[in-house]
Amino acid sequence: MTATKILKKAKSYIGTKDDGNNKVIFNTEYYGRAVSGDAYPWCVVFIWYLFNELGASKLFCGGKKVASCGVVMSEMSAQKLSYKTKPKKGDLAIYDFSGNHKEHTHIGIVSEVLSSTEFKAIEGNTSSTNYTNGGYVLEQKRNINQVNCFIRPKYSAEKEKTVALVENGAIYKYAYKDVIGKSSKNLKSLKKGKKVTPVDGTDDGFGWSKVKYGDITGWIMNKHLDIKGLSEFKKYTLKSDTTAMLVENKKLTDKVKLKKGTKYTLISEIEKGEYKGYCYFKTDGKHYYAKL
Repeated sequence: MTATKILKKAKSYIGTKDDGNNKVIFNTEYYGRAVSGDAYPWCVVFIWYLFNELGASKLFCGGKKVASCGVVMSEMSAQKLSYKTKPKKGDLAIYDFSGNHKEHTHIGIVSEVLSSTEFKAIEGNTSSTNYTNGGYVLEQKRNINQVNCFIRPKYSAEKEKTVALVENGAIYKYAYKDVIGKSSKNLKSLKKGKKVTPVDGTDDGFGWSKVKYGDITGWIMNKHLDIKGLSEFKKYTLKSDTTAMLVENKKLTDKVKLKKGTKYTLISEIEKGEYKGYCYFKTDGKHYYAKL
């Protein structure tokens, strides 16, 4: 069972709602009869139902019937499947919306990673106003600070799919481009039409994804890939007058003062080397380095 198949099934239930008192198909299947009342919250039951319906019940708490977030965390942590770092598609997220990380009050399945701090998850028994007992299956936007832990069931490996580049591009060591300092090495330049294999769930939310090309694994700009739904470079507006260094022919040429209110496209923030902390960005058809 792959994460993709579980997510496809989860998405098919988005919009499903209970009768206002926890009477819903997932509870009926779990308890073997129609139930209702405050004693039957169903966020965990929804996750149990997904794995059970697809014949992969052993991937969720070893096949046990579980309806408690705390028990899920305990069972899956005992299998050494829990962690607290950046999530991937298909991970289970256990929340404490108070931010105290002392209680386990809700669960969802990660459907999209938006950035290093934000993601989307499909959740049962939620709503826009009541996260933990809202009565709907919805895809919700969440912050990593709301999460006690992520859990990675032992999914089967995804079938790798290659995609062609829609324009000339390059694979870099890290998810950023450092034209001047070269702290993110160009591992391989590729021409339009060359095929690469995306590494599932690695879109960083800022316009970059990890790919494989032969024995090379690195990061490429999403704009080069023929894949719908990938993140794009973020667009911002300067909050104050800013002195920037103009980049021409892979060299820094002039210092330029950009005015407050200038709109720009962030290509990457440099994370290592001589220009660590600088941003590489584009505005009015030109490229610059600056600390923003």
